[in-house]
Amino acid sequence: MSDANATTGPAGPDAGSPVRKHRRWTPGLSGRVLLGLFLGIVAGVVFGEWAANLQIIGDVFIGLLQMTVLPYIVVSLLVSLGRLSYEEVWLLARKGGVFVLAFWAIAIVVILGMSITLPDWPSATFFGTSLIEKREPLDFVQLYIPSNPFSSLANGVVPAIVIISLAGGIALIGVPDKQYLLKNLEMASEAVMRIAQFVVQLAPIGVFALVAATADTISFEELGRLQVYILSYIGTALLLSLFILPGLVSIITPIPFRRVFSGTQDALITAFVTGNLLIVLPLLSQQIKDMLDEAGCLDSDSESAADLMVPINFNLPNLGKLLSVAFVPFAGWFAGPPLSLDDYAQLLGVGLFSFFGEVVFALPFLLDLMRIPADTFQIFVAVDHFTGRFGTLLAGMHTVVLALLTAVAVTGHLKLNWYKVVRHLVISAALLFGLFVGLRLFFEDVAPQEYQAYNALPEIELLSDQPDTRLLNIGNVEPLPYASRENRMAAIEERGRLRVGYVSDSLPFAYERQNGDLVGLEVDLVQMIANDLGLGLDLVEIKREDIAKYLANGQIDISIGGLFATPNRTLKYQLSEPYMEASLSLVVRDHRRREFDDWDEVQQMKRLKLALLNNPFYVQRAAETLPDAIIKVIDSPRIFLGAPEGEYDAMLYSAEAGSAWTPLYPGFSVVVPNPRVISVPVVFGLPSGDAKFSQYVNTWIRLSKSGWWVDRLYSRWILGKGAKAKKKRWSVVHNVFGWGAD
Repeated sequence: MSDANATTGPAGPDAGSPVRKHRRWTPGLSGRVLLGLFLGIVAGVVFGEWAANLQIIGDVFIGLLQMTVLPYIVVSLLVSLGRLSYEEVWLLARKGGVFVLAFWAIAIVVILGMSITLPDWPSATFFGTSLIEKREPLDFVQLYIPSNPFSSLANGVVPAIVIISLAGGIALIGVPDKQYLLKNLEMASEAVMRIAQFVVQLAPIGVFALVAATADTISFEELGRLQVYILSYIGTALLLSLFILPGLVSIITPIPFRRVFSGTQDALITAFVTGNLLIVLPLLSQQIKDMLDEAGCLDSDSESAADLMVPINFNLPNLGKLLSVAFVPFAGWFAGPPLSLDDYAQLLGVGLFSFFGEVVFALPFLLDLMRIPADTFQIFVAVDHFTGRFGTLLAGMHTVVLALLTAVAVTGHLKLNWYKVVRHLVISAALLFGLFVGLRLFFEDVAPQEYQAYNALPEIELLSDQPDTRLLNIGNVEPLPYASRENRMAAIEERGRLRVGYVSDSLPFAYERQNGDLVGLEVDLVQMIANDLGLGLDLVEIKREDIAKYLANGQIDISIGGLFATPNRTLKYQLSEPYMEASLSLVVRDHRRREFDDWDEVQQMKRLKLALLNNPFYVQRAAETLPDAIIKVIDSPRIFLGAPEGEYDAMLYSAEAGSAWTPLYPGFSVVVPNPRVISVPVVFGLPSGDAKFSQYVNTWIRLSKSGWWVDRLYSRWILGKGAKAKKKRWSVVHNVFGWGAD
C-alpha cells in the first residue's frame, strides 16, 4: 500500500516520492498510414502540381509491395494443399463452398437493390471509338489454363497462376516423403512473409506520396450525374464492409465484432489507400491466423484453410468485384435505355461467371451483352480511380470473413444461432433498403440535376488561331469572272480571302451557336488553311444542293459540312482527299435501339420508315438494300429528331455526327448494327478544273493527317474532349501566394 500511495502522491521535486515515468504513446501501423493519408492530402492541396513529382515514390512503394505477391500465392498454395489429405481438401471445399455461394447470393440482392437508386433523368453521351470497335471475346482458356506457366508468371496472369499452384498442391498431397520439400517451402513462405511485413512498414511514406500526387485532382463540379453511381456504390460498400460481413463473423464464430476490425485494420487501410488488395494478401493471411489463434481455433487444418482461402478468394468473384456489376444498370440508365427485367436475369446469370476474370475484361463484355454503348466503360475507368478503393476495402473484408468462417467451420467451432442469424439478416436488409430508397429520394427531391448535356457541344472552343473572319450572305457574294475561274489559286490570292461555303446544322463539323458564331471541326480546319495561306476567311451559308453551282461560279472556294464522298458528287465538283472516315449508323429512339443492332434484322423489317439526308447515292443504296423500307428524304436531322413518334423509325446517318445530335435530343441513341462497320470518307468540296488549288488542299490534308492536327481536332469535336478545358490543380502556393503560377 505504501508503494501505491507513494506513486499517487504529489509529483513535485520536494514530495519525496519517486518520479513517475510516462510512457510515450506511438501510433500503430494503421494510425501511421492514416496520418500519411492526411498529410498527403494537405501536401497535395498546398503544393498542387509540385506534389505530382512525388508519384515516383508512390510507384516504388507499390512495386515493392507487388514483388512478394506472386511468390506468396505459389508457395502458400503449394504448402497449404500439400500438407493436407484428400479427405481434408474435400471437407474444406464443402465448408468454404457454402459461404462462397452465400456471398454470391448477397451480391445478387445488393446489385438488384442498387438499381432502385437510379432516378428518372434524361441522358446522352458523345461519340466513342469503342462504339465501332470490334471487341475480341474474352479468352477464358488463356485466362485460366496455364499452358505456359512461366509466361503466366511473367505476365502476372493471376487466375492461371492460381490454377497451376492448386494443381501442384493437389499433386503434392499424394507424393511420398514430401516432408522435406514442404519444410523448404514453409521456410520460403516465411521469408516471403518477412519481406512483405517489412515493406508494409513503409506504407505511411508510400501512402503520403500517392495521395499527395493525386489530391485535389477530382473536381466535384465534374462528377455531375456520376454521383448516382458513386454515392450508391460507396454507401453499399461501406455498409457491407463495416456491418453486414463482420457481423456474420461475430454471430457464428467465437471472434468478436470489434476484433475483426482491429485484427485486420493495418492491411485493409493499406489496401484501401493504395486501391490494391493483391499487395496485402500475405499480411492478411497472417492477421487472420492471429485472430484464429486468439479465439482458440488455430490448428493445422484451420491454418491450411486460411492459407488456401485468401489467395483463392482473390480470384473468385468476391463482393468487391461483383459490386462493379452494378455499373452495367447504371450505364444503361446513363446512356439509355434502362435495363428491363429480362436483362437483369441475363446480366446476373452471366455476370457471376464473367467476373472470374478481371473487372477490366468482364465489364466491357457485359456492356456489349446488354447492348450498352461500350464507350461508357471509359466512365467506369475514370470513376473507378475513386470508387475502386471502397471496392478494394469490401474485397478485403470479404476475403477476411470468408477465410475466418471457413477456418472455423473446418475446426467445428461454429456456433449457429438461427435467431441471431435471422435478426442480423433482417437488420441488414432494412439498412440496405433504407440506403437505396434514401439515395433515390435524395437524387430526385434534394439534389435533382438539371440536364445540361445539350450545353456540352456549344461550349467547345475553336482550337486554331482565328484569321480575319467575316460571315457573309451568299446574295452579297459576287461570282468570279469567267477568266479567273480557271486559275482559282491566283484569284484567291488576288482577293486576299478564302471563301468557304458551309451547310448549317452539320454538327459537329460546322454549326452556329446562339450568339451567331460559327464553330466546328471543319471550321477549325479551314481556319488553319487560311492561316497557312496568309489569307482572311469568308464563311458563307449555303444549301447542300447548291454546292456545285457556287463552287463552279467562284462564289465559294471550298465547301464544308460533313460531306461524304460519293460517285454522284464527283460528277458535279471535285472532292478533296478524305481527312477522316465516318461510320454509317442508325439514329433511333432510345427504347427501340435494340431492334436495330443487326443489319440482317433491319433488312427483314417490313415498311421501315427510314429518314435520309438528300444524298442520291445513299438513297439509292438504301432502297436497294432495304426494298421493303419507306425512304423519306429530309433536309436536316432536326426534321427527324423533332418529328412525333411514329412518323419515322430510324435515320441513316454517320455515328460521329449522330452522336453530336443526341445530347441535344437525349431521347435518341446511335446504333452501329452488327456484324461489320460500314465506313465512308469525309471530304471537302473543291472547284473542278483547278489542279493547283486542289493539289494544295490535298497536300495540306495529308500533312495534317500524318501530324497531330486532325487527331487532336477529332478528339476535341467528335469525342467531345474539348467540351470542358482541363483546369490546373488548385493549390495554396499557386493560387494564394502566386508562386510558380503561369
